[in-house]
Amino acid sequence: MSVTTPSRSALEFVRIAIREMQAYALESRTGSDKLDQNESPFDFPDDLKREVVSRVEARPWNRYPDFELARLRTAIAGAHGLEADNILVGNGSNELLLAAIGTFAGAGATVLYPSPTFPLYEKLVHIFGGTPVGVPLDPSTGLLPVDRMLELASESGNPPIFVVCSPNNPTGGVLAPGDLERLLESGGLVLLDRAYGEFSSSPVPPMHDRLVVLSTFSKAMGLAGLRIGLLASTGEICREIRKVKLPYSLNIFSEEAAIVALEQQERLARHIATIVGERERVRAYLLSLSGIEPFPSEANFIAFRVDGSSSKIFERLALNGILVRDVGRYPLLENVLRVSIGTPAQNDRFLECLEESLKVRQA
Repeated sequence: MSVTTPSRSALEFVRIAIREMQAYALESRTGSDKLDQNESPFDFPDDLKREVVSRVEARPWNRYPDFELARLRTAIAGAHGLEADNILVGNGSNELLLAAIGTFAGAGATVLYPSPTFPLYEKLVHIFGGTPVGVPLDPSTGLLPVDRMLELASESGNPPIFVVCSPNNPTGGVLAPGDLERLLESGGLVLLDRAYGEFSSSPVPPMHDRLVVLSTFSKAMGLAGLRIGLLASTGEICREIRKVKLPYSLNIFSEEAAIVALEQQERLARHIATIVGERERVRAYLLSLSGIEPFPSEANFIAFRVDGSSSKIFERLALNGILVRDVGRYPLLENVLRVSIGTPAQNDRFLECLEESLKVRQA
């Protein structure tokens, strides 16, 4: 006699923790001035693009990339005074963040991070079964809440894991001098996300056996479309994270582009200097506007609070082709918008439209 197994929906197999989550999403809009995703306003130079294409054309496309990505890892290590064993590369820093959190933050782990911050941290900790704990920061100062993070870590009684974005997305604040050392002295493990580090005055920290540093070619190098991330830590830690990271996640085009970018670091650094100068100019202008409160920022963006509802300002900017990010749904950021620093001309259009929008609202 045959036994019929009741049919089940595939959704019934989905873990409860996943069902209860919301997917990471971004509202898709078009505009002439795209200042909503913290990208570089400067495209990778045309002659360097041609050099990348030439190198890729010379490689066999029917073969996988080098499994070790030895050339790229060696080039990155040389640029930072490290060894190739201290470096992992992947399909954007998000892939490496996933691998790092998957390595350390499983069931039973408590992970502390400043809040508000990049929402992917909380999401990944949930996915791997850890407990995410957001620690409120003071947006007015922009400093990250290290004192409170250390207090909570001490109260938990477990070895703490800290995830810190410095400069922080979306507020732009940084760790105060000595704060990274304090987190490490607590006996905790620190995942330090420096996606915007090139725009900050904070130096690259020295190697430490409980420190994992993440970075990207997307922002400062103008290669967001090629998804190139890097991770630096001790050789022992890199070996463990590599067990979680997917193999062959970086294609040969991205590999060659990253090598060319490293060869042309001094040239590309001029773009960084321009963005930093424009950030200071834009922030000074925002400070002069009635009804606008910009946050301190060491990133390639500025968050600013609007006196009253920010939604009308957001929509008016969009109608004029200027896209900014509405971060008002983040904790503590009601009526806050975030604008990426563009070219001088884009920044002028943003400021002009913002000022006009404020006048219309007040009329």
